[in-house]
Amino acid sequence: MGAMKTELLVILLLIIRFATLAQDVPPQVICSTNDVHIVPRSQRLMLKSSQSTYHIPVVFHVFDPDDPQSCFTLQEAQYAIELLNSNFSGKHRHVDDVQTTFKSIIAQCNYKFHLAKKDKYGDAFNGITYHKKDWKGDNPGANRTLKAYANFNSGGTQRYLQIWLTYNVNGDDMGSGWAYLPSYDQGGKLAGIVYNYKLINHSNTSNNDILTHEVGHYLGLSHVFGPSYTQCGDDGIDDTPEARCYSWQCRKGNLCNDGLVNTENFMGYSGCTSMFTNGQKELMTYWLEHNYRNNLWSEENLIFTGINNEVSLNINSEMINRVKIFPNPSNGIIYIEGLSNFKSELYDFSGRKVAESINDKLYYSKPGIYFIKIRSGNQYVVEKIFIE
Repeated sequence: MGAMKTELLVILLLIIRFATLAQDVPPQVICSTNDVHIVPRSQRLMLKSSQSTYHIPVVFHVFDPDDPQSCFTLQEAQYAIELLNSNFSGKHRHVDDVQTTFKSIIAQCNYKFHLAKKDKYGDAFNGITYHKKDWKGDNPGANRTLKAYANFNSGGTQRYLQIWLTYNVNGDDMGSGWAYLPSYDQGGKLAGIVYNYKLINHSNTSNNDILTHEVGHYLGLSHVFGPSYTQCGDDGIDDTPEARCYSWQCRKGNLCNDGLVNTENFMGYSGCTSMFTNGQKELMTYWLEHNYRNNLWSEENLIFTGINNEVSLNINSEMINRVKIFPNPSNGIIYIEGLSNFKSELYDFSGRKVAESINDKLYYSKPGIYFIKIRSGNQYVVEKIFIE
């Protein structure tokens, strides 16, 4: 374990028995080496946009040697997204049971997760890919197998929150999952979550809270108990008090330094998690604003991933009928007609702007599939275009 990357955060749950909110027998957990990446609050407050909601497209890549389609269905994917949205918005089914001390700091995160509606080629799909491969979710082996084989992100651009599902995680059939912090994956192709499809289903909703924990890591949160698994530790966030890794059985007493422990925090291992704090929301928002994650919720990316229809954008239907973009495919010259004052921008599949023009034709000759965005005033249209 000591040789692992220090910012790798892994949960490996071997036995999950969440029958009720207050469990009698704690799950057995092997905690992996991790570190706390502290972002000073002054720095966290520097990156702020006017976003009312951060919309995040999600894709699941399912691996199984026999029948991956039966291991994780569209209905289960939709339910997993529904629970993520509930958990991050402060509406967990047991949030009313949070200790009085912490009720005032329950975060209502303005993040909304969506199953992607377009794949990396711009084609319509349901947000799930299936792969008949006998590959396990070990670390770092999964980086060379699962992530290398099925990956919708390119370079340092996050198009999707990717979740790779397989039957065995870190050497155990009931191991749950792991994820890198943004400061380690730096928005590259390793970013995302490796997870056990046995622990993301309708039969046990508590298992899906573990996925919420992993998404918390993806958005920059460390464990509330910090770097230590045997002593009280801290994650560097002001409103999450010190905790211990083994704060089992949902105990709510003086577990660390005579202070109350937020055993209901999603980033702990208590087995009765139901909340994030406002301080944790502040840090996750910092990372969503950071260039390692900020492409996820950009207007261009919401169109690229096909979830723009679920999000209120300034796409003008009248403008769509009026503007004409031709020829398509193009030989390197793209004409725009029907508008007198406009700006055109051409983006490649990594989200990089490769060309632009104002009130004129657009030139770009490198063959490939692109998205052209035509903006006039505060309205715009986007279309896919081929360059031969």
